[in-house]
Amino acid sequence: MNEYWKDRGFPWEYDPGPQRNRSWAQLFAETPNYRGLGKALLGKEGFRWHFGPMFYRGRLQDNSVKVLLIGQEGAQDESLAHRSFTGGTGARMQHFLNYVGITRSYLFLNTFVYPIFGQYDGPELRWLAQDAESPIVKHRNEIFNYVLERNDVHLVIAVGVAAKESVVTWVKSRGGNCLQGSQDVSLCTGGVLDAHTHLIGVQHPGAAGQGGSVSAIIADFKKALAKIKQWMDADPTWLLPDADGLRQFNQTYKYRSAPIPFRDFPFGIPLRLGRGGTSSNRKDQQRSIQLFSEDGAYNNSGDAISYPNTALGSQEGYSDDAGDLPYEPPKVAFQEYDDGPGDNFAKLLMGAENNLEWPDFQALGAPGHPSFGVGPIFRGRPGQAYVLILADQQSHDDLFTGRALTGESGQHMQAFLEAMGIRSAYLILRVLPVDTLSLSANQVTAIVNNPQVGLVYQAIVDRVIAENAGLGLVLAIGPHAQTLLQNLNIGSLPQVSLKAWKQAGSLQDWQQKLLDVRQINYPREITNPAFTYDGHRGQIPRVDLPYGTLRWLGTSGNRTVQALIANSQVASSDYFKLFQPQWVFKLQPQPLTADDQDAVDHVSP
Repeated sequence: MNEYWKDRGFPWEYDPGPQRNRSWAQLFAETPNYRGLGKALLGKEGFRWHFGPMFYRGRLQDNSVKVLLIGQEGAQDESLAHRSFTGGTGARMQHFLNYVGITRSYLFLNTFVYPIFGQYDGPELRWLAQDAESPIVKHRNEIFNYVLERNDVHLVIAVGVAAKESVVTWVKSRGGNCLQGSQDVSLCTGGVLDAHTHLIGVQHPGAAGQGGSVSAIIADFKKALAKIKQWMDADPTWLLPDADGLRQFNQTYKYRSAPIPFRDFPFGIPLRLGRGGTSSNRKDQQRSIQLFSEDGAYNNSGDAISYPNTALGSQEGYSDDAGDLPYEPPKVAFQEYDDGPGDNFAKLLMGAENNLEWPDFQALGAPGHPSFGVGPIFRGRPGQAYVLILADQQSHDDLFTGRALTGESGQHMQAFLEAMGIRSAYLILRVLPVDTLSLSANQVTAIVNNPQVGLVYQAIVDRVIAENAGLGLVLAIGPHAQTLLQNLNIGSLPQVSLKAWKQAGSLQDWQQKLLDVRQINYPREITNPAFTYDGHRGQIPRVDLPYGTLRWLGTSGNRTVQALIANSQVASSDYFKLFQPQWVFKLQPQPLTADDQDAVDHVSP
């Protein structure tokens, strides 16, 4: 077993996002104007808005949640994973859940879906968080209530002061009461939630980093666990352990971290995220997040590195719907996201089927750190493709999106596909599934020609051909894709080779190849496509990207920059920065609606 999989399940077990026949995605898309509300009340930015909201972690399927955890845990790891409670606090709470035998039937939600600047303090921030007239409270209560509507919740755990107060606010909104307020939420009338719902509060593990006492946190966790055990003893059928869980009350509780299961994350994200601690840090006045490998360090402490540019980007090709915000997932077309490759392809793409394992890429000379994994190998629809595209790696953006070819080159290719009549019926396979951009062409070719690499790609292609009766064309973009294609048996499928976008003369080559493509009889989604391309950039469709992906991701050119070692030109395999585009960074908050302004105007001074 891969050492980075330890106690996490398998990386082909993933969260596809909200079910489309339920209201989750719509509820999340109705997120209030956090920036505008914060500025109106606080006189300054109150929320870390640059990398968007994070809505949940855990189960969204019906009758799948026995434990609801509420907190305020949204730091940089959460921003990269687009899931709540994935860093240090999430790991502490994961161990807490494991101790009581809950391994999967949980859902993490937040007081605020955006991280806050500073501490949870002050009357204005508390009004936003707890007043019944606050748009944020109204929205949060709708989400909490929907959890109850779709599940049989046995236990609510409030993590930290903000969460405890949020639970009190929620209980009161449903006609209940809390005799000691947030001091002891276990005394709240939990029956107004569900007949057998108990509530408990614990100190926030992050308090230890703010000068709090670790021993006090441990004592508080033990006190909460003792109360949970009392409820279990009183009713042995209450909060039964999950099928693979085990109650551990016969063992002394240890204040530890547990890694986050892969099933809580979108397919293809770096293995590094969720391993039990923080994996990233904010940089550049909030405009970037630096991800570091297992061998790296927070704030690259002890490592002398530099970045060759700050990826300012441009708005060329960016497009959204009226009402969308570039720093949130789609608010209008909120059901446009990728569910993942599906069970038929997930394990195969990860190189984990019997006799179809990816080789040890490091042993073959690939510099990509193994703690980042092999996730971003595909993009598109493995079972609904008219065109199969083999494409060289062209940027490092795929590391953060979990999907292939999402940087500058992929954005150009998106416009090219539109020109040939294809909008969504394609599958992109990246060559290779690990980072090789710092290698020479000959070094990459040697890896591509490895027999085991060819064996895995052939199995993927065979399955794609078998699953797609309408498949009518294969494109090979870049020299390594062309080498791979020569090694594969694709039967009688027509094939066209193009230069990689970064190669000299690529625009002229693409324009010429469009004429060749025009002569091929393959299914097209656009009637009478133009078959002309002027070199403009498109954007990666939201339907290609995991749930929670922000509008600006997959646009504005390459968004990821790899570090260099000690101001040299030698690439570091341990540090990468994801940059928000400069044009988004400069955006002002959206104006408040009339209703929001009315609510703010009635806040007591």
